Amino acid sequence: MFVDDGKVAQVNQTYSGDRNAALSLSVVNSYPIRPYPARKISQATVDRYGVRCEVDTATGDLASLYYPYHSEDGLVIGYKKRVLGDKAFSVVGKPKGLFGQKVCKSNAKFVIVVEGEQDVLAAWEMLQSKGKDYNVVSIPNGANEEGVLDKQTLSALEWIASHSGVCLALDADKPGRSTAKALAEALVSQTEVKITNFLGRKDSADYWEAGDTVGWFKAINGSTIYRPEAVVEGCDIDIEVLMTPKEPGIALPYQKLQRMTWGLRKGEITLLTAGSGIGKSTWVREIALDIVSRGYKVAMIALETQMEDVARMFVAMDNNIPGHRLMFSPHCIPREQYVRSVERLFKSNAMHFFKHWGSISAPVLRQKMHYYAKVLGVDFIILDHVSMVVAGSDTSDERKDIDMLFEGMTQVVNETGVGILPIIHLKRVQGKKFNKGDEVELTDLRGSAGAEQMSFNVWALERNQQGETKDIVKIRVLKNRLLGFTGEADTLRYDHGTGRLLPHTIEEFDG
Repeated sequence: MFVDDGKVAQVNQTYSGDRNAALSLSVVNSYPIRPYPARKISQATVDRYGVRCEVDTATGDLASLYYPYHSEDGLVIGYKKRVLGDKAFSVVGKPKGLFGQKVCKSNAKFVIVVEGEQDVLAAWEMLQSKGKDYNVVSIPNGANEEGVLDKQTLSALEWIASHSGVCLALDADKPGRSTAKALAEALVSQTEVKITNFLGRKDSADYWEAGDTVGWFKAINGSTIYRPEAVVEGCDIDIEVLMTPKEPGIALPYQKLQRMTWGLRKGEITLLTAGSGIGKSTWVREIALDIVSRGYKVAMIALETQMEDVARMFVAMDNNIPGHRLMFSPHCIPREQYVRSVERLFKSNAMHFFKHWGSISAPVLRQKMHYYAKVLGVDFIILDHVSMVVAGSDTSDERKDIDMLFEGMTQVVNETGVGILPIIHLKRVQGKKFNKGDEVELTDLRGSAGAEQMSFNVWALERNQQGETKDIVKIRVLKNRLLGFTGEADTLRYDHGTGRLLPHTIEEFDG
């Protein structure tokens, strides 16, 4: 049992923010130690933890409690004051460490960590009622939604980890869960950590005051072992999950590319690239139109073209006429056909757009992508193109910006299951002329290797803009993470009469 023996640090520090009067440690040390009947805390428990009190002279009721904090050599160096009426907190002196640590057994193998001083007192009462003698401590400054650990808690991690078992029994609210997770992450590499899930009650004090000691022990004993995020033990692998087939990709209108890749899949980044003016945007619109025709939803983020012009191009494609013709002569097709295409493509919410022109920052773009995927339920997002996002960065490091953009898109893909088709430019490579149909390689992608590494698939277009076959475009598979087949795929042909970029020949592939 802890009984104050007068060993109080002679620190003449006061707390000027006290609503009543400045207090020194010696003054607080003169306050009595009394039970707290309103919350079922006994004299033996307040004696053990040295909790002092102020008494309302008019009513004789407890007015404030003072929870002591000790130095490593056992001296009281500060108190946390709690005003009982409005639950206001303040400090006297310089509290450090964990509340309750002073009376913990040095050879204990197990410790329970709670969120507040009152929870320590309640937990000790329940432990004593069952003849248990576990170490119980409280983090000093409560929990927060961000899960950020304060300096006092961080400085006590080594002591907490000295126990072979740690039970984190913080409050059953969002701050409590966030802070428990942060504590577990900090401790899990050093000791076994369990997290308690209180059901129906907020904290240990709530259990004690409700007379539910049995429920509290059940929650403590049922605490789950914490494993670091992304770490899965082999014994937890579910064979039924392994035997569940992956969703097949959406069939592509390009026979050889389809056989090489097995289609376009959600949950993947499929990167498209080519030299300037080769037809990247035209091709990605063809892919988008085909996706929509198969019953899927698409979001078009076109940063180099006005939203209305992009929409007009889809109407033109749907009617097999060149986009420029429809833009300058909207009546080149009957109004009924125009309306039919708008109804089918847009009014049905099969396609969504982005009313923005020019650069945009990567964090803002990520938020928009989340909205398209989560709220609008799109299956694929097309980004035309990466360079316009990087141009919106505050830094001048293009390589790093591209890496960060693809890292963000990877998170969107993993979190939402949407498929993303970004377009990226090629860098200028000495000795290569992409506008004359030279072969594209992964090392030709703009920026660092981040775009290549984080993309599941990389498809390139090759075309000789100045040659006799300038309307013929070759598809080349540069990366194919799932199946591995790479090399030349289909050949496309641009039809000036219809404005369409469609398969030119059917090519065989033995894969």
